[in-house]
Amino acid sequence: MPLLKVELHAHAMEDPYDRGIRYSARQLIDRVVEQKFDVLALTLHGQPYYPEALERYAAEQGLLLIPGVEAYIEGRHILLYNFDFSTQRLRSFEDIRRHQNEETLVIAPHPYYPGSSCLHSLLERHIDLFDAVEYCHFYLSYFNPFNRRAEEIARRFHLPLVGTSDIHHLWQIGWTYSLVEGEKSVPGVIEAIKRGRVQVVTRPLPSSLVLRRLGADLRGGVGRACGRFARARSWRLRGAVREEARSMVKSRYW
Repeated sequence: MPLLKVELHAHAMEDPYDRGIRYSARQLIDRVVEQKFDVLALTLHGQPYYPEALERYAAEQGLLLIPGVEAYIEGRHILLYNFDFSTQRLRSFEDIRRHQNEETLVIAPHPYYPGSSCLHSLLERHIDLFDAVEYCHFYLSYFNPFNRRAEEIARRFHLPLVGTSDIHHLWQIGWTYSLVEGEKSVPGVIEAIKRGRVQVVTRPLPSSLVLRRLGADLRGGVGRACGRFARARSWRLRGAVREEARSMVKSRYW
């Protein structure tokens, strides 16, 4: 079987929770195709995005799209692929247990990185749910403890590692990805990963790109915080205006 070049963790500007992304799903597809990828999963936060027009656009360029989402499961990020997102309610670990089957795929993304949305000890607690563990692109040649921990857990529980670049910027494409030995179809790729016919291709980021990503995340975080503050302030001002109007009416007529 051929080795397929695969990226299973990618975001685009259609993502409802990542407003800072500057490229569309089609632009992402174009760039992925330029780098000779065979398979892509678009995994927006909390919302599947798999329109037929986009699937056709990818197929015309020889790229297989796998339906996926980076779901919020009890406050933690989990990558889900090929579930029936239109009818299945996937909010808890038990929901995943109830709906997963041989045609679905569940991956633990960046499980030991800092952050409250990462799985940490919940990966081991719910290890039966997971088909693979992500090896994340975001590391330096001299600092990679979070992926080392992911490797250790994958070995202990006999789960395959899957390399991804968790794409939020187009420059991230190709730093870490997977080679999958399987048929170029959604069932074929999922089966191959579950059977361990996958290898991680990765190289550490240079310090300049780590700082670039951290800077972008900081700006995005500040922007989101400012947006939340502005919305909250707007609501408080509206409330104050309403209250003042009510008091004026009372003073005039009562």
